[in-house]
Amino acid sequence: MSSLQNFHPRAFEIAGNDTDLAYYTAHPHLSLMDVGGYKAVETLYHTFLQEGDTILDLMCGRNSHLPNDIPFQEVIGLDISKEALQENPILTKQIVEDINQSPQIPLPDESINAVCLCCTFEYLRKPQAIFKESFRILKPGGCILITFTDRFLPIRATALWQALNTEDRQRLIYLLLEEAGFVERDKGEVHPPTDHKIWKDTVYSVIGRKS
Repeated sequence: MSSLQNFHPRAFEIAGNDTDLAYYTAHPHLSLMDVGGYKAVETLYHTFLQEGDTILDLMCGRNSHLPNDIPFQEVIGLDISKEALQENPILTKQIVEDINQSPQIPLPDESINAVCLCCTFEYLRKPQAIFKESFRILKPGGCILITFTDRFLPIRATALWQALNTEDRQRLIYLLLEEAGFVERDKGEVHPPTDHKIWKDTVYSVIGRKS
């Protein structure tokens, strides 16, 4: 994938007919990432996040995978499930919203140091709008951290995501970040040791920084 031109009109549609609220009420979503993957994401966050930061964790669910040893100023969780947000122990503020229905993030301009999306990009049906909103709310120098593995829910993941290989999935995110205004971008991956018993999932990342 070398450009964002000529997306199929149904590129970001999903197979299921249920709304997110209806589906996840009936099927509470548990992350498909294994324990080793969690630690890899936590290590990435430890590298980019700093003491005193204000963090927005999009579609965070019950676990934000944020390091416990960094004293953040504020950790804001946005999710469709009020119950999941209430069970997330690190959050200092909760926003209940379905960003696939309404992709506006109800936060002021330049108020956030970092936006995190862990294993959730594949379910975004309006990713362009979400990235532009993320750019708007980030302070200059702030970053957006996107991580994913090869696991996802086929019934909820977008058609384009399922059609792409891993390299092109990273490229898709990379190009969408550029379109949203993120000039400084990077991508990487962390592979588990071949003999590791609790870490089997390679973790991929794409990072954008607001100059």
